[in-house]
Amino acid sequence: MHTRLSIGEMAKLRNVTVDTLRHYDKIGLLKPYHIDPDSGYRYYSISQYEVLGTIKELREIGFSLEEIKQFLTDRNVKKSVQLLQKSLDNLEDKIRHLQHIHAILQTRISNIEQFTNSYKDAEIVIKRFDERNYIQLDKPVSWADKEKLYFGLLELENKVSGVLPVFASNKFGDFIKQDYFDEIRQSSDFSHHLSAYQSHIFLLVQDEESNQPTQTIKKGLYACTYYGGIVREKMLSQLKKLLQYCDENGYVITGDALRIMQIDVSLTDQSDEAYYEIQIPIQENTE
Repeated sequence: MHTRLSIGEMAKLRNVTVDTLRHYDKIGLLKPYHIDPDSGYRYYSISQYEVLGTIKELREIGFSLEEIKQFLTDRNVKKSVQLLQKSLDNLEDKIRHLQHIHAILQTRISNIEQFTNSYKDAEIVIKRFDERNYIQLDKPVSWADKEKLYFGLLELENKVSGVLPVFASNKFGDFIKQDYFDEIRQSSDFSHHLSAYQSHIFLLVQDEESNQPTQTIKKGLYACTYYGGIVREKMLSQLKKLLQYCDENGYVITGDALRIMQIDVSLTDQSDEAYYEIQIPIQENTE
């Protein structure tokens, strides 16, 4: 005579829930050895202990419940090995995927630390950047039109693929046209400039992230500074400082300025911790 285990006893032996055993019964994966016709109570045989253990192990290595049903039906060594090999292949794919995410997160943490450390000793620094590729919105957006600005950022984000394409990255930015520089140099009150300027929004991309045509930001030296917060007046006053620094130190400005979000709102609720870096391409005046 088989020793009968109640559903609660069986669940406790294998450290699963009673609801799990009820579900396995419902889908035909593990039927009770006996169901009392009067009370409806489910009872299990101790021999089913090993079957439940196999189910748990197969779930642990990634088998779906349907795959487990196939595994437990008409088993033979060849069929079992084939199913195990399929599971192994899936696990290797997941490992590669997680390793890729790990590398991305390591790079992004490193970028944040490098950005923070670069301004420990000075508010304005000279940096050298490699060539960078980007995609850009077709039309510029007014700085004063926040709704269009946010829709523009979303449009660019939807054009890239890959793992964690934007989260905690230093990829979003916009160009500040060189045509504005003289006006900014001469301004003392920036509040009235907000509606006049147009923002050419871009997203830095790797080759594999986008099937869109990309443009290139040239490599070379950039005079850089930063500011915290999302207030445009802060950006303009900081840009003025950077322009004055270039003028005073004889740096020749060779193109539009870039404003790149270095620490974004995906990492902080504090607006002052949302840091932007302004980068102006320069060549050193050797005269």
